[in-house]
Amino acid sequence: MKRLPRLDLNLLQIFDAIYTKGGVSAAASHLNLSQPAISHALAKLRAMLDDPLFIRQGNRLVPTGTARAVAEPIHAALRELVAALDGAGSFDPAQSTREFRIGIRLAGEMSRFPALASRVLAEAPHVRLISTAFRRRDLVAALANGDLDVAIDVDLPVEDRLCREPLGVEPLLVAARIGNDRIDGTLDLDRYLALDHVFATPRPHGPGIEDIALARLGLQRRVAVRCQHAITAWQIVAKTDMLCTLPRSHVRMLQDIWPMQLFDLPIAVAQSSSYLYWHRAVQADAGLAWLRAIILDVMREE
Repeated sequence: MKRLPRLDLNLLQIFDAIYTKGGVSAAASHLNLSQPAISHALAKLRAMLDDPLFIRQGNRLVPTGTARAVAEPIHAALRELVAALDGAGSFDPAQSTREFRIGIRLAGEMSRFPALASRVLAEAPHVRLISTAFRRRDLVAALANGDLDVAIDVDLPVEDRLCREPLGVEPLLVAARIGNDRIDGTLDLDRYLALDHVFATPRPHGPGIEDIALARLGLQRRVAVRCQHAITAWQIVAKTDMLCTLPRSHVRMLQDIWPMQLFDLPIAVAQSSSYLYWHRAVQADAGLAWLRAIILDVMREE
């Protein structure tokens, strides 16, 4: 606390830039400052904290233990300050040129991102909207350091630093080829189990939630084809007598491309809700509050 009155906020911004960008030259470019100015600020911080903070190893600056310990709190504090200042003003979607980064799984991007992008750009035609993949174990850090503004995913264990809002539970539907002679316009459990299935999942192993529900009843379907993407599964079903089971949002999008027979899944499944996640540091950011409201509205329309 004794250091705080003497601490220049610009030094914290420079430390944050060096840490997040990985070096003095990258930080200088990011902050539009000269490299000598960045180096001078780093020397002042080293003297204040009595720690080298970054040690050169070859062409890289490697953070010390002290730097790693203070990096996330400093970054979060800077973001919270910026968010508070942004929140004190107003956000005009029609004039904004901000960039928004949304973390979303590949399957979710295919089924949900088009409607979201259409709505965002209709209200804010000058913003940039970026969909990006993320690793679940890195979610907190990605939201804390600004790599993501918000994220959409299943129910995850989260820390107090994150906020979240449920987006609802999405039912599963079963698709079959129009003209499939083995289906007479209805699909009961016996017929569902009698036919072969295509299972779309990025995971190389493991069951789907429908398989878990069947196993609880002592039943099992035959997965003849396992593929990585719902579009691939849909095309396979269109050319065979197999079935595929997909979330409703996937089915709605794919049905417009290649119509199928659609049926309710003939078994109850315990499907978890999806959630919208964001960091508490940006709770007051007016622009992100606007984005969250649109996401909640679009997702819940389904």
